[in-house]
Amino acid sequence: MTRRAIELRAKIAGLEAELAAWRSLSAPGARLEKHHTQIVAVTAALQVAVDHLTGRADSGDPWTTTEHLLIRTHDVLDYFRAKFALRLADVFAGYLTVADELAWECYEPVRAHAPRLKEPPLVFLSRSAEPFSIARGADYAAELTAKPHGTLRRVVECLPVPLIGVPWFHLRHLPDALVIAHEVGHLAETDLGLTPTLRRLIAGSGPDWRRWLGEVFADVYATLATGPGYLSALSDFLDTGSGGTGAGAYPPPETRLDVVRAVLDGGSATEAAEVATALVAGPYPELGGRRLDEILTFDRDLADRQARALLQRMAPDPRAGVRTLLASAALAFARDPAAYEKAGATDRVLEAARRRITAGVRAAATREGASERGREAGEVILGLLR
Repeated sequence: MTRRAIELRAKIAGLEAELAAWRSLSAPGARLEKHHTQIVAVTAALQVAVDHLTGRADSGDPWTTTEHLLIRTHDVLDYFRAKFALRLADVFAGYLTVADELAWECYEPVRAHAPRLKEPPLVFLSRSAEPFSIARGADYAAELTAKPHGTLRRVVECLPVPLIGVPWFHLRHLPDALVIAHEVGHLAETDLGLTPTLRRLIAGSGPDWRRWLGEVFADVYATLATGPGYLSALSDFLDTGSGGTGAGAYPPPETRLDVVRAVLDGGSATEAAEVATALVAGPYPELGGRRLDEILTFDRDLADRQARALLQRMAPDPRAGVRTLLASAALAFARDPAAYEKAGATDRVLEAARRRITAGVRAAATREGASERGREAGEVILGLLR
Protein backbone atom coordinates (compact mmCIF):
# COMPACT_ATOMS: atom_id res chain seq x y z
CA MET A 1 0.00 0.00 0.00
CA THR A 2 1.42 3.39 -0.98
CA ARG A 3 1.97 6.29 1.34
CA ARG A 4 -0.85 8.25 -0.33
CA ALA A 5 -3.27 5.34 -0.05
CA ILE A 6 -2.60 5.05 3.68
CA GLU A 7 -3.09 8.79 4.04
CA LEU A 8 -6.39 8.70 2.15
CA ARG A 9 -7.68 5.74 4.18
CA ALA A 10 -7.00 7.66 7.38
CA LYS A 11 -8.81 10.75 6.11
CA ILE A 12 -11.80 8.72 4.93
CA ALA A 13 -11.86 6.86 8.24
CA GLY A 14 -12.16 10.22 9.99
CA LEU A 15 -15.35 11.02 8.08
CA GLU A 16 -16.77 7.55 8.67
CA ALA A 17 -16.03 7.85 12.40
CA GLU A 18 -17.84 11.18 12.52
CA LEU A 19 -20.92 9.72 10.83
CA ALA A 20 -20.92 6.92 13.40
CA ALA A 21 -20.54 9.46 16.22
CA TRP A 22 -23.59 11.43 15.02
CA ARG A 23 -25.62 8.22 14.87
CA SER A 24 -24.51 7.39 18.40
CA LEU A 25 -25.49 10.85 19.64
CA SER A 26 -28.98 10.35 18.23
CA ALA A 27 -29.57 6.83 19.57
CA PRO A 28 -32.49 6.32 21.98
CA GLY A 29 -31.55 7.87 25.31
CA ALA A 30 -28.69 9.91 23.85
CA ARG A 31 -28.56 13.69 23.81
CA LEU A 32 -29.85 14.10 20.24
CA GLU A 33 -32.40 11.29 20.29
CA LYS A 34 -35.14 13.61 19.03
CA HIS A 35 -33.15 13.97 15.80
CA HIS A 36 -32.68 10.25 15.32
CA THR A 37 -34.30 9.75 11.90
CA GLN A 38 -32.98 13.08 10.62
CA ILE A 39 -29.41 12.06 11.45
CA VAL A 40 -29.96 8.51 10.16
CA ALA A 41 -31.15 9.93 6.82
CA VAL A 42 -28.24 12.35 6.43
CA THR A 43 -25.54 9.89 7.52
CA ALA A 44 -26.98 7.07 5.39
CA ALA A 45 -26.77 9.35 2.36
CA LEU A 46 -23.16 10.28 3.05
CA GLN A 47 -22.19 6.69 3.86
CA VAL A 48 -22.69 5.95 0.15
CA ALA A 49 -19.94 8.46 -0.62
CA VAL A 50 -17.73 7.04 2.14
CA ASP A 51 -18.04 3.53 0.73
CA HIS A 52 -17.16 4.79 -2.73
CA LEU A 53 -14.18 6.74 -1.39
CA THR A 54 -12.90 3.70 0.50
CA GLY A 55 -12.84 1.73 -2.72
CA ARG A 56 -11.03 4.51 -4.55
CA ALA A 57 -8.30 4.85 -1.92
CA ASP A 58 -6.72 1.56 -3.01
CA SER A 59 -7.67 1.72 -6.69
CA GLY A 60 -4.70 3.60 -8.03
CA ASP A 61 -6.84 6.59 -9.05
CA PRO A 62 -5.13 9.96 -8.67
CA TRP A 63 -5.14 10.70 -4.95
CA THR A 64 -5.91 14.39 -5.54
CA THR A 65 -9.20 13.47 -7.25
CA THR A 66 -10.23 11.24 -4.37
CA GLU A 67 -9.26 13.83 -1.79
CA HIS A 68 -11.25 16.50 -3.61
CA LEU A 69 -14.34 14.27 -3.54
CA LEU A 70 -13.77 13.71 0.19
CA ILE A 71 -13.64 17.46 0.82
CA ARG A 72 -16.86 18.01 -1.10
CA THR A 73 -18.54 15.25 0.91
CA HIS A 74 -17.47 17.09 4.07
CA ASP A 75 -19.04 20.23 2.61
CA VAL A 76 -22.40 18.47 2.41
CA LEU A 77 -22.09 17.15 5.96
CA ASP A 78 -21.05 20.56 7.22
CA TYR A 79 -24.38 22.05 6.20
CA PHE A 80 -26.08 19.79 8.75
CA ARG A 81 -23.13 19.39 11.13
CA ALA A 82 -23.37 23.00 12.23
CA LYS A 83 -27.10 22.75 12.86
CA PHE A 84 -26.87 19.57 14.95
CA ALA A 85 -23.78 20.80 16.81
CA LEU A 86 -25.59 23.90 18.11
CA ARG A 87 -27.87 21.55 20.03
CA LEU A 88 -24.87 20.39 22.04
CA ALA A 89 -24.20 23.92 23.35
CA ASP A 90 -26.36 24.85 26.35
CA VAL A 91 -26.72 28.48 25.31
CA PHE A 92 -28.63 27.38 22.19
CA ALA A 93 -29.97 23.97 23.18
CA GLY A 94 -32.79 25.24 25.41
CA TYR A 95 -34.43 27.33 22.70
CA LEU A 96 -33.79 24.87 19.86
CA THR A 97 -35.21 21.96 21.86
CA VAL A 98 -38.45 23.87 22.41
CA ALA A 99 -38.55 25.23 18.85
CA ASP A 100 -38.13 21.73 17.42
CA GLU A 101 -40.96 20.48 19.63
CA LEU A 102 -43.20 23.33 18.49
CA ALA A 103 -42.48 22.43 14.86
CA TRP A 104 -43.22 18.78 15.62
CA GLU A 105 -46.48 19.51 17.46
CA CYS A 106 -47.59 21.61 14.48
CA TYR A 107 -46.53 18.96 11.94
CA GLU A 108 -47.52 15.76 13.74
CA PRO A 109 -51.33 16.15 13.27
CA VAL A 110 -50.99 15.94 9.47
CA ARG A 111 -47.96 13.69 9.09
CA ALA A 112 -49.95 10.43 9.21
CA HIS A 113 -51.72 11.57 6.03
CA ALA A 114 -48.49 12.05 4.06
CA PRO A 115 -47.95 9.49 1.25
CA ARG A 116 -44.80 8.34 3.09
CA LEU A 117 -44.01 9.07 6.71
CA LYS A 118 -41.12 11.49 6.69
CA GLU A 119 -38.55 13.03 8.98
CA PRO A 120 -39.82 15.93 11.12
CA PRO A 121 -38.68 19.52 10.47
CA LEU A 122 -35.36 20.72 11.88
CA VAL A 123 -35.29 24.30 13.22
CA PHE A 124 -32.02 26.21 12.94
CA LEU A 125 -30.77 29.70 13.73
CA SER A 126 -30.06 31.86 10.73
CA ARG A 127 -28.52 35.20 9.88
CA SER A 128 -31.71 36.05 7.99
CA ALA A 129 -33.96 38.58 9.74
CA GLU A 130 -37.04 36.71 8.51
CA PRO A 131 -38.09 33.10 9.18
CA PHE A 132 -38.11 30.76 6.20
CA SER A 133 -38.54 27.08 5.43
CA ILE A 134 -36.69 24.79 3.08
CA ALA A 135 -38.85 21.87 2.04
CA ARG A 136 -37.74 18.41 1.01
CA GLY A 137 -36.63 18.74 -2.58
CA ALA A 138 -36.54 22.54 -2.39
CA ASP A 139 -33.76 24.96 -3.19
CA TYR A 140 -31.11 25.44 -0.50
CA ALA A 141 -29.27 28.02 -2.57
CA ALA A 142 -29.42 30.84 -0.04
CA GLU A 143 -27.72 28.62 2.53
CA LEU A 144 -24.95 27.09 0.46
CA THR A 145 -21.83 28.02 -1.42
CA ALA A 146 -20.04 25.54 -3.62
CA LYS A 147 -17.43 25.10 -6.34
CA PRO A 148 -18.37 24.40 -9.06
CA HIS A 149 -21.24 26.79 -8.61
CA GLY A 150 -24.56 25.16 -7.79
CA THR A 151 -23.31 21.64 -7.06
CA LEU A 152 -24.04 21.60 -3.37
CA ARG A 153 -27.38 23.24 -4.01
CA ARG A 154 -28.45 20.27 -6.10
CA VAL A 155 -26.90 17.84 -3.61
CA VAL A 156 -28.72 19.06 -0.54
CA GLU A 157 -31.99 19.23 -2.46
CA CYS A 158 -31.82 15.43 -2.48
CA LEU A 159 -31.73 15.05 1.29
CA PRO A 160 -35.07 14.24 2.98
CA VAL A 161 -34.83 16.59 5.97
CA PRO A 162 -36.92 19.80 5.84
CA LEU A 163 -35.48 22.87 7.52
CA ILE A 164 -36.97 25.93 9.22
CA GLY A 165 -34.66 28.90 9.70
CA VAL A 166 -35.35 31.53 12.36
CA PRO A 167 -33.35 34.65 13.22
CA TRP A 168 -30.68 34.43 15.92
CA PHE A 169 -32.48 37.11 17.93
CA HIS A 170 -35.44 34.77 18.52
CA LEU A 171 -33.40 33.07 21.25
CA ARG A 172 -34.69 35.34 24.01
CA HIS A 173 -38.00 36.50 22.56
CA LEU A 174 -40.37 33.53 22.56
CA PRO A 175 -43.51 35.20 21.12
CA ASP A 176 -41.79 35.29 17.74
CA ALA A 177 -41.47 31.50 17.81
CA LEU A 178 -45.05 31.14 16.56
CA VAL A 179 -43.92 32.04 13.05
CA ILE A 180 -42.46 28.51 13.03
CA ALA A 181 -46.05 27.29 12.70
CA HIS A 182 -46.37 29.30 9.48
CA GLU A 183 -43.27 27.61 8.06
CA VAL A 184 -44.65 24.19 9.04
CA GLY A 185 -47.72 25.10 6.98
CA HIS A 186 -45.49 25.41 3.92
CA LEU A 187 -43.94 22.01 4.64
CA ALA A 188 -47.38 20.43 5.12
CA GLU A 189 -48.49 21.76 1.73
CA THR A 190 -45.39 20.22 0.13
CA ASP A 191 -45.37 16.89 1.94
CA LEU A 192 -49.06 16.17 1.44
CA GLY A 193 -49.22 17.57 -2.09
CA LEU A 194 -52.01 19.97 -1.15
CA THR A 195 -51.44 22.60 -3.83
CA PRO A 196 -53.99 21.31 -6.39
CA THR A 197 -56.66 21.11 -3.68
CA LEU A 198 -55.83 24.60 -2.42
CA ARG A 199 -56.18 25.98 -5.93
CA ARG A 200 -59.53 24.27 -6.33
CA LEU A 201 -60.79 25.64 -3.01
CA ILE A 202 -60.13 29.25 -4.04
CA ALA A 203 -60.95 28.82 -7.73
CA GLY A 204 -63.57 31.58 -7.57
CA SER A 205 -61.16 34.16 -6.12
CA GLY A 206 -59.18 36.72 -8.07
CA PRO A 207 -55.67 36.29 -9.55
CA ASP A 208 -54.03 37.96 -6.57
CA TRP A 209 -55.22 35.18 -4.29
CA ARG A 210 -53.81 32.53 -6.59
CA ARG A 211 -50.45 34.28 -6.42
CA TRP A 212 -50.64 34.58 -2.64
CA LEU A 213 -52.03 31.09 -2.06
CA GLY A 214 -48.98 29.47 -0.43
CA GLU A 215 -48.51 32.26 2.09
CA VAL A 216 -52.22 32.52 2.84
CA PHE A 217 -52.50 28.79 3.48
CA ALA A 218 -49.45 28.94 5.78
CA ASP A 219 -51.13 31.74 7.76
CA VAL A 220 -54.36 29.73 8.00
CA TYR A 221 -52.39 26.68 9.13
CA ALA A 222 -50.45 28.63 11.77
CA THR A 223 -53.65 30.22 13.12
CA LEU A 224 -55.34 26.85 13.54
CA ALA A 225 -52.19 25.44 15.15
CA THR A 226 -51.49 28.25 17.65
CA GLY A 227 -54.67 30.33 17.97
CA PRO A 228 -54.88 34.06 18.75
CA GLY A 229 -51.22 34.15 19.75
CA TYR A 230 -50.34 33.87 16.07
CA LEU A 231 -52.27 37.04 15.29
CA SER A 232 -50.16 38.89 17.84
CA ALA A 233 -46.89 37.38 16.61
CA LEU A 234 -47.72 38.09 12.98
CA SER A 235 -48.77 41.67 13.78
CA ASP A 236 -45.43 42.32 15.46
CA PHE A 237 -43.57 40.75 12.56
CA LEU A 238 -45.43 42.81 9.97
CA ASP A 239 -44.80 45.98 11.98
CA THR A 240 -41.11 45.61 11.17
CA GLY A 241 -41.90 46.31 7.52
CA SER A 242 -41.51 42.68 6.49
CA GLY A 243 -44.10 40.63 4.66
CA GLY A 244 -44.40 42.26 1.25
CA THR A 245 -46.76 44.69 -0.42
CA GLY A 246 -49.00 42.31 -2.35
CA ALA A 247 -47.10 42.58 -5.62
CA GLY A 248 -45.34 39.27 -5.10
CA ALA A 249 -46.10 36.04 -3.23
CA TYR A 250 -47.13 37.83 -0.02
CA PRO A 251 -50.45 39.63 0.45
CA PRO A 252 -50.38 43.15 1.87
CA PRO A 253 -49.95 43.10 5.67
CA GLU A 254 -53.54 44.09 6.45
CA THR A 255 -54.86 41.39 4.13
CA ARG A 256 -52.80 38.77 5.95
CA LEU A 257 -54.18 39.97 9.27
CA ASP A 258 -57.73 39.90 7.86
CA VAL A 259 -57.22 36.26 6.89
CA VAL A 260 -56.02 35.38 10.39
CA ARG A 261 -58.91 37.26 12.02
CA ALA A 262 -61.37 35.42 9.76
CA VAL A 263 -59.95 32.05 10.83
CA LEU A 264 -60.23 33.06 14.49
CA ASP A 265 -63.62 34.77 14.47
CA GLY A 266 -65.48 33.53 11.42
CA GLY A 267 -64.89 36.75 9.56
CA SER A 268 -67.03 39.20 7.68
CA ALA A 269 -68.25 39.26 4.09
CA THR A 270 -64.85 40.14 2.66
CA GLU A 271 -62.83 38.31 0.05
CA ALA A 272 -60.18 37.58 2.68
CA ALA A 273 -62.80 35.96 4.90
CA GLU A 274 -64.18 33.92 2.00
CA VAL A 275 -60.74 32.61 1.12
CA ALA A 276 -59.92 31.83 4.77
CA THR A 277 -63.23 30.04 5.26
CA ALA A 278 -62.72 27.96 2.12
CA LEU A 279 -59.21 26.91 3.16
CA VAL A 280 -60.39 25.90 6.62
CA ALA A 281 -63.47 24.03 5.41
CA GLY A 282 -61.86 22.07 2.62
CA PRO A 283 -62.69 19.27 2.29
CA TYR A 284 -59.21 17.86 1.79
CA PRO A 285 -59.01 14.49 0.01
CA GLU A 286 -55.40 14.29 1.21
CA LEU A 287 -56.70 14.44 4.82
CA GLY A 288 -59.35 11.78 4.38
CA GLY A 289 -61.97 14.23 3.16
CA ARG A 290 -61.89 16.18 6.41
CA ARG A 291 -61.79 19.89 7.24
CA LEU A 292 -58.43 21.37 8.18
CA ASP A 293 -59.72 22.46 11.59
CA GLU A 294 -60.68 18.86 12.33
CA ILE A 295 -57.03 17.87 11.97
CA LEU A 296 -55.44 20.95 13.56
CA THR A 297 -57.10 21.76 16.88
CA PHE A 298 -56.12 24.26 19.56
CA ASP A 299 -57.53 24.98 23.03
CA ARG A 300 -57.88 28.77 23.09
CA ASP A 301 -59.33 28.87 26.59
CA LEU A 302 -56.36 26.96 27.99
CA ALA A 303 -53.93 29.30 26.22
CA ASP A 304 -55.79 32.33 27.57
CA ARG A 305 -55.68 31.00 31.14
CA GLN A 306 -52.01 30.16 30.75
CA ALA A 307 -51.26 33.70 29.52
CA ARG A 308 -52.87 35.14 32.63
CA ALA A 309 -50.93 32.70 34.80
CA LEU A 310 -47.65 33.79 33.20
CA LEU A 311 -48.28 37.45 33.99
CA GLN A 312 -49.27 36.56 37.56
CA ARG A 313 -46.23 34.29 38.02
CA MET A 314 -48.44 31.28 38.62
CA ALA A 315 -47.38 27.71 37.87
CA PRO A 316 -48.11 26.53 34.32
CA ASP A 317 -51.11 24.31 33.74
CA PRO A 318 -49.90 20.69 33.41
CA ARG A 319 -52.23 20.19 30.45
CA ALA A 320 -50.47 22.87 28.42
CA GLY A 321 -48.24 21.42 25.72
CA VAL A 322 -45.44 23.29 23.98
CA ARG A 323 -47.77 24.77 21.35
CA THR A 324 -50.02 26.13 24.09
CA LEU A 325 -47.16 27.42 26.22
CA LEU A 326 -45.57 29.36 23.38
CA ALA A 327 -48.94 30.66 22.22
CA SER A 328 -49.67 31.83 25.76
CA ALA A 329 -46.30 33.60 25.84
CA ALA A 330 -47.32 35.56 22.73
CA LEU A 331 -50.67 36.44 24.29
CA ALA A 332 -49.11 37.49 27.59
CA PHE A 333 -46.54 39.69 25.88
CA ALA A 334 -49.20 41.36 23.75
CA ARG A 335 -51.30 42.16 26.82
CA ASP A 336 -48.55 43.56 29.04
CA PRO A 337 -44.96 43.54 27.76
CA ALA A 338 -43.58 45.11 30.95
CA ALA A 339 -45.29 42.58 33.20
CA TYR A 340 -44.16 39.79 30.89
CA GLU A 341 -40.56 40.90 31.25
CA LYS A 342 -40.81 41.48 35.00
CA ALA A 343 -42.32 38.04 35.54
CA GLY A 344 -39.36 36.38 33.83
CA ALA A 345 -41.76 34.74 31.42
CA THR A 346 -39.12 33.67 28.90
CA ASP A 347 -37.21 31.44 31.31
CA ARG A 348 -40.39 30.11 32.89
CA VAL A 349 -41.91 29.16 29.55
CA LEU A 350 -38.69 27.53 28.34
CA GLU A 351 -38.39 25.53 31.54
CA ALA A 352 -42.04 24.45 31.50
CA ALA A 353 -41.86 23.56 27.81
CA ARG A 354 -38.75 21.42 28.26
CA ARG A 355 -40.51 19.53 31.04
CA ARG A 356 -43.39 18.77 28.66
CA ILE A 357 -41.10 17.06 26.14
CA THR A 358 -41.15 13.36 26.81
CA ALA A 359 -38.10 11.15 26.43
CA GLY A 360 -37.81 8.99 23.34
CA VAL A 361 -37.17 9.23 19.64
CA ARG A 362 -39.31 11.69 17.72
CA ALA A 363 -39.83 10.10 14.36
CA ALA A 364 -42.29 10.63 11.59
CA ALA A 365 -40.47 7.86 9.77
CA THR A 366 -38.97 4.60 10.97
CA ARG A 367 -35.22 4.24 11.22
CA GLU A 368 -35.38 1.80 8.31
CA GLY A 369 -37.41 4.21 6.21
CA ALA A 370 -35.05 7.09 6.96
CA SER A 371 -32.03 4.94 6.14
CA GLU A 372 -33.55 3.72 2.88
CA ARG A 373 -34.39 7.25 1.72
CA GLY A 374 -30.94 8.37 2.82
CA ARG A 375 -29.24 5.71 0.71
CA GLU A 376 -31.44 6.57 -2.27
CA ALA A 377 -30.42 10.21 -1.87
CA GLY A 378 -26.80 9.15 -1.39
CA GLU A 379 -26.63 7.52 -4.82
CA VAL A 380 -27.86 10.70 -6.45
CA ILE A 381 -25.53 12.83 -4.34
CA LEU A 382 -22.51 10.74 -5.27
CA GLY A 383 -23.31 11.21 -8.93
CA LEU A 384 -23.42 14.98 -8.44
CA LEU A 385 -20.20 15.15 -6.43
CA ARG A 386 -18.11 12.99 -8.71
